[in-house]
Amino acid sequence: MRLIEYYGCGTCHTVPGVRGADGLVGPPLAGIGDRSYLGGQLTNNAINMQRWIRDPQAVAPGTAMPSLGVTEADAQDLTAFLFTLK
Repeated sequence: MRLIEYYGCGTCHTVPGVRGADGLVGPPLAGIGDRSYLGGQLTNNAINMQRWIRDPQAVAPGTAMPSLGVTEADAQDLTAFLFTLK
C-alpha cells in the first residue's frame, strides 16, 4: 500500500505484503485488527485506530511512535488496510 510507504510505517513496523516494511522498532502489524488495545490504551476499533495513526503523542504522550502529520483521509485509508492484515 502506497500510504505505508509514504509515511514510512515500515521503517519501524513489519507490515505483511508491503515490500521493505520490515522494521523492528514498533510491533509487527500482522493481525493488528484482532488486538484488544492500541498503544496499550485505546480499545481497538476504527475510530480509535484513526486517532492513534493521526496523533499517537496526543493519545499516549511519550510513546515511541511519532506524530507524522497523517491526514484524516489517509488515516481512514490506513485503518481500512490495517484491519485487513492477518
